[in-house]
Amino acid sequence: MKTVLPDTNIILWTFSGGPDFREAINEAMPGSDIAIPNCVLQELRKLNTKNAEAALQICNTLPTKDIGEGYADNRLIEAAKKGFTIATNDKDILTKLKLLKINALKIREKTKLVSTEGI
Repeated sequence: MKTVLPDTNIILWTFSGGPDFREAINEAMPGSDIAIPNCVLQELRKLNTKNAEAALQICNTLPTKDIGEGYADNRLIEAAKKGFTIATNDKDILTKLKLLKINALKIREKTKLVSTEGI
């Protein structure tokens, strides 16, 4: 079973007019597991906003995954190389994953996640 690791921007998407990121991931990749990377939790804590606090409450109900310390973008790319699916709307991450020929999930039409495969 595939595990999807959402980036901070996908989690916060829930609070900026997007759907619940958990539902969007399950719709894009039915049967997948969702785990919140420890570095993403650290980013949310540093933001110290109402949306980030609400996001942390949701994230605390989900399993976490230790993918290493440091810059979340780099950690997510390394995790993708190990077989995890990354859900992000970060253009730099998506570009790097495309160069590595690794699929990801990204926002399409502001309301759903789609695989970058074939995009």
